[in-house]
Amino acid sequence: VIVGNEAFAVSGDGKATCHVIVPCDETGEMKSAPLPINWEHPIPVDEILDFPIPATASHLEALEEHVDTDFVVAEDIAQAISEPVNNNDHDQTNVDDIISADVSQVKIVASGNERGMRLQPIVDKVVELSGTNLPKVLYVGTASFDRTDKFSQQTQAFRDMGCEIRRLDVSEGETVPTLDEMKEVVTEWADVIMGSGGNTLHALLRWKEVGLDLLLKEASLKGVVLCGGSAGAGCWFSSLHTDSLRPDNTKNKEHVLNELSEEELADWDYTIISALGFV
Repeated sequence: VIVGNEAFAVSGDGKATCHVIVPCDETGEMKSAPLPINWEHPIPVDEILDFPIPATASHLEALEEHVDTDFVVAEDIAQAISEPVNNNDHDQTNVDDIISADVSQVKIVASGNERGMRLQPIVDKVVELSGTNLPKVLYVGTASFDRTDKFSQQTQAFRDMGCEIRRLDVSEGETVPTLDEMKEVVTEWADVIMGSGGNTLHALLRWKEVGLDLLLKEASLKGVVLCGGSAGAGCWFSSLHTDSLRPDNTKNKEHVLNELSEEELADWDYTIISALGFV
């Protein structure tokens, strides 16, 4: 079903694949992309048509080069936080002020999978740790490549409560805010930061590239609750086993499942990578 600029499926057993087919605005040629028939949330058609990009092989090859990258930020956080962002004249928070604040420990709620973040007891614990009945939730969907359907699914419980929710998209270069904008929403606005499930290595790499890893560390020292399932759980620790090199652990998962054989889909191994090292 397509309503306006969004598409979603209304029935099916999840074992078949249908395609969205629409004409290109510029050329008039027909474009298509696979759409899982068990989606419960709509997603912009333009986003669906981008799913085949990047190609699976090249994306995973690029990630494989960073398996041994050290993503821990604990050692260099003091210098990073103390330095002004973009040379602005406004007051800067330094690490001594943060550490001396009334925060006895990092607050993390980690779920084994992303579905756990929709379970009420887990949601209740996040709310309790936030210290407010309606926490402001920042969703960082980098591990799921900033897909709108994943955002809708994983924030559903907080949205039903009436929480204000923002999303921070940094998976693609053209969506990355300025450092000042990221600092405001990560370290000043959010009561809760939720990391999405998905490709942990992709998320850690993007966060390191744009400086978000340092801001997440600052938020953790200020007492912001960090939460998430799967990739959004493991990313906060010093290291983890990850399936980030799994052939279908990409933005275009549906495209991959539609194109690769069962043997090709099974051709991968778990690997150990470092993570943010907050605990």
